[in-house]
Amino acid sequence: TPYWTGRVEGTVGDNGRRSLGLAVGGPLHETRPEQLTFRLALHQHADDGFRRNRTVNRDTNARDEFDARLRVRWQPREVWTWDVTLVGGSTRNGFDDFALDNNGRYTFSDQPGQDHQEALAGSLRGTGEVGASTRLTTLTTWLSVDSTYSYDDDWTDASYMGFSALDRERRTFTQELRLDGETDTMTERWTIGLHFAVNDEDGAYTNTDPWNIRGLTTTYGAKHLSLFGQTAHRLGPVTRLTLGLRGERVDLHGTGQRTRFRAGPPSSRDPVVNVAPRFADTLWGGKVTLEHELSPAWQGFASIASGYKVGGINIDARINPLVDPLTYDTEHLWNFEAGLRGQALDDRLRGSVTLFQLDRRDTQVRDSAGFGGSYRFFTDNGQRARHYGLEAEGAWQIAGEWTLRGHLALLHGTIDAFTLSNGNKGGDRRLANTPSHGYGLGLHYAPPRGFFAGADLNGRASFYESNNHDEKRSAFTLVHATVGYAWERWTLSLWVRNVFDARHENRVFFFGNDEAIDYAERRYESRADPRHFGVTLSGRW
Repeated sequence: TPYWTGRVEGTVGDNGRRSLGLAVGGPLHETRPEQLTFRLALHQHADDGFRRNRTVNRDTNARDEFDARLRVRWQPREVWTWDVTLVGGSTRNGFDDFALDNNGRYTFSDQPGQDHQEALAGSLRGTGEVGASTRLTTLTTWLSVDSTYSYDDDWTDASYMGFSALDRERRTFTQELRLDGETDTMTERWTIGLHFAVNDEDGAYTNTDPWNIRGLTTTYGAKHLSLFGQTAHRLGPVTRLTLGLRGERVDLHGTGQRTRFRAGPPSSRDPVVNVAPRFADTLWGGKVTLEHELSPAWQGFASIASGYKVGGINIDARINPLVDPLTYDTEHLWNFEAGLRGQALDDRLRGSVTLFQLDRRDTQVRDSAGFGGSYRFFTDNGQRARHYGLEAEGAWQIAGEWTLRGHLALLHGTIDAFTLSNGNKGGDRRLANTPSHGYGLGLHYAPPRGFFAGADLNGRASFYESNNHDEKRSAFTLVHATVGYAWERWTLSLWVRNVFDARHENRVFFFGNDEAIDYAERRYESRADPRHFGVTLSGRW
């Protein structure tokens, strides 16, 4: 903004939650404040997590996260604007989430893991007029991320004593050039553009126990070059047709070198295993959308889209190149949508409803194999998958400062029976990660000053976690509530998440990891957050 603004916010809560945020911005040029402006935002968050490790007697799933963002806008001339953005983040979290008894509160690892990440990113965006009705946009971005992910394989202090660690360095660069235009004819707007992206990653995985040191070093490279365009054309006073097309060339390559040292005695080294998978494809996608104004307040729409999900290579930490697929193909889909959106009751009621159907071919399937510390993930292609359903949302300003909001999603997804290249079978049932329904309802009282309050209810049906086993994430209904007071430039709020302490899972696994039962396959859960609460004070100027 060309004037000074700011915000400060602090939160304290249970489980050692504490956070502090600050944002400030304004002009950097005193005599021409609109020409050079900035905004800086800083935020620090820490908590003890919701797990207590009884073996080492401390909180080992705690979070410590710092984020910073700086944005500078330069307008040297009225027709040109340049935005520079820098983003940095430091995450120093623990990772110690699982227990053999699935108790959801206590862990017993003797070697707790880490979830660390250092990231720095930036972008340069320029927008300017290059004609009477044509605008040029250039967008350059880069990203550098170093991460460490590690954990105790056996989750105890008295089993097979494995510890896994994955270190990665990722570098990404993108460049986009785009022309946007408007005309006075029936073709009211158009876009044409070029996008280029390159991504490089180095990885180093180690797995250690008293008898072995296993290692895998990997490289991954990807190049994407895309051309895209879109045009919106009026067929009449109340009807618009939009056409979009995208072509993309992708080239992926990677290397992996597997090593193993057996501590013995006698000590020995296994033969080194090398892999070098590659994948390349040329892809096309497009979309046709028809919009029609049924009345000044309501609009109907329908669209047909042809899309894709690029294929790739598998060089993940514990992939077995002798058994598991090293590459997988592109997935293609057709998507059909039709819906209605608009408002009523003097704009106090707004809503939309959409019906959709997706038909997927060569469906990409995330699969897994192994047991204990040799558990591994990879991607391959299954058969056809189909989705259809409905999404609806709305907001109703009941009276005065009272507002009711809600959403509903209905979904049915199936996948045909498949056999992957390594022999794993699945499918012939509902698709994983497709709950049959989800819903939300929120009632809020929010005057400009004084007391305010709100409650939100969110729910979701159960669904299969994976396409290769029958374990499901539990259905849940969560209630969140907030009450507070606003005065002048300050707001104080007391909030509670998961008011009734409903139990549900973030992830579910099904494999063997318990030495006491000879690694028989069974269900293991990563439990979602229990009830927690806090107080937040924020101020603006």
